[in-house]
Amino acid sequence: MHVIDSLEGGGTERTLVALLRAFDPSVCRHAVVTMRGAGALAARLPDHVSCRPISATGRSRWAGVRVARAARLVGACVIHARNTGCWFDATIAALLTPRVRLVLGFHGLERGGGLTRRQRRITRGGLRAGARFTSVSQAGRRQLHEDAGVPLDHIEVLPNGIDLPRFSSAPADSRQRSRSEFHFSEGDFVVGIVGSLTPVKRHDALIRAVARAGRSLPHLRLLVVGDGPLRTVLHAQAQKQEVEDRIRFAGRREDVPALLAAMDAYVCSSESEGMSNALLEAMATGLAVIATDVGDHSVIIRHKVDGLIVKSGSSVELADALMTLACTRHLRARLAAASRVRARDFDFASSVRAYEKYYKSLLPASVVNAQPGLASPTSGNRPAMAS
Repeated sequence: MHVIDSLEGGGTERTLVALLRAFDPSVCRHAVVTMRGAGALAARLPDHVSCRPISATGRSRWAGVRVARAARLVGACVIHARNTGCWFDATIAALLTPRVRLVLGFHGLERGGGLTRRQRRITRGGLRAGARFTSVSQAGRRQLHEDAGVPLDHIEVLPNGIDLPRFSSAPADSRQRSRSEFHFSEGDFVVGIVGSLTPVKRHDALIRAVARAGRSLPHLRLLVVGDGPLRTVLHAQAQKQEVEDRIRFAGRREDVPALLAAMDAYVCSSESEGMSNALLEAMATGLAVIATDVGDHSVIIRHKVDGLIVKSGSSVELADALMTLACTRHLRARLAAASRVRARDFDFASSVRAYEKYYKSLLPASVVNAQPGLASPTSGNRPAMAS
């Protein structure tokens, strides 16, 4: 049973839905509990995966009890909390549901720095409850070990995977159609970023970099894909720095492959990441990429081989990297080709197999030996959502 804040959007949520659509139901059955409302992505779950919204408000004292009740209803063998905000309630649920294995998944932080005091306290509580941990990155594994003392052998690294065919084979006219939509000319140098408009993504540093680099690059343009609480703030920043005519805010979109095709380069400006799906998708598209030195970026990308690595929060280094790619066509082409090849190491099918192998390792031998009985009992009809 996967526990997550909601299925409203974002990389973690989209990855979970994609995994649930790809998992073999004869290996393990799956169910989802959302701490808030179900969210728009719940409609994309396969029919045999139930979704039960807890609809908790704030820090509900009864949320963990309700998660435990859901675990008993679906017959969960494993509770996997998919982000740190769910760890406390998932731990309470595991304590109230004997013989259920607890997994606390770490996908990165919503801000820079280490774990907070509360997160460290919850992590230690999870350890006392027998929790195992997953991380999408080696950097996350180190952080759990160094910040909260989680033994390294308790942490499984399960890297993100991407749908390579979807992002490497956009229709031939995608670039022209997407550029026309946002009024980009073929002579414009278009840089893009895909992600929620939240502080951790540091769109503000990227906007400052565009303002700085734009003094020498009159055809520099920025395409921002995604939505979030900072949209109004970022619009105001663009106006204040007099670059609003260079920037297009696309909002939340489902046609990301077509929008990536419109770009000449991609930037991940985050101050904290585990492993960025959006970055991997841009690489699979065949874009030259710039990424900050956080998370596993320096593992995914070799500086000046597969892309460019810059210091987190430095609009100066970002601007310099933008000018380098814009003014050095042969370097941009070489990095783009290398990033496409590197992305093949993160095939989604491999990610699915790794998760299934991990879940089987957690199940009791009696359950694993009875695998034919793990097929979904719902006969293809998803159970109705229930609170």
